[in-house]
Amino acid sequence: MRVTVVGASGEFGSILSEILEQRGAQVTRAHRATGVDAVTGEGLTQACAGADVVVDATGTMVRSATESEEFFGAVARNIAIAADETGAAVVYLTIYGASDPAVNKKMGHYRGKAVQEATYAEMLGGAATAFRSTQWYSLPEKFLAMMSVGPFGAAPRMTSKPAAVEDVAAAMVDVVLDPNRPADLTVAGPAVMDLADAAKAIAAKKGSPKKVFAVNFGGAAVRAGGLVPEHPDVTTTTTFAQWLERR
Repeated sequence: MRVTVVGASGEFGSILSEILEQRGAQVTRAHRATGVDAVTGEGLTQACAGADVVVDATGTMVRSATESEEFFGAVARNIAIAADETGAAVVYLTIYGASDPAVNKKMGHYRGKAVQEATYAEMLGGAATAFRSTQWYSLPEKFLAMMSVGPFGAAPRMTSKPAAVEDVAAAMVDVVLDPNRPADLTVAGPAVMDLADAAKAIAAKKGSPKKVFAVNFGGAAVRAGGLVPEHPDVTTTTTFAQWLERR
């Protein structure tokens, strides 16, 4: 099977591409360094030519809701057009709960993901598979990197069923390589936890920052289970303790 991975240089896309190749897929890694700009569409049709499946694994670090909506909306439109022109199916990475207004109203990144989902649904319908992931164990580590000053750090209270990114990527590979893939699939980690607690454990393991404060972030729905799927289609196996032990 031929697969084009858009966003293949990112944390998720690079791991996904490696697993796809290990399982025998012919992978085209599409990102800016290979001449593909998914936001403008430059090089995208050429990168998708001959692909059976196009994977949208793109991401952005922007925090503004408007910028996030513009980014994910543009990328989804351009990939949908390229996939339609080349006859490829699409599997795109999104976040469980991101399209819920109660969850995304104070979360700019998630509002962008909501636009992404709506764009693919409108333009491709059942030809696009929404692969919904919960947060990854690495997310609290990123929060600490952004929200630490000297010996002090902060992390948001977010109730989730986080997972190891490698497990999530492996689950997506199963979907990508399945010719009878579903239109919608949710993957979650093995246990419910507060990401602020995960951040504290990560800081303790690294020895820095010395003190981590939990802060409210993103609205009540984020802390009350809006990010926790009751019945995920796939439950990953790597626990947070196992992931942390490998850090």
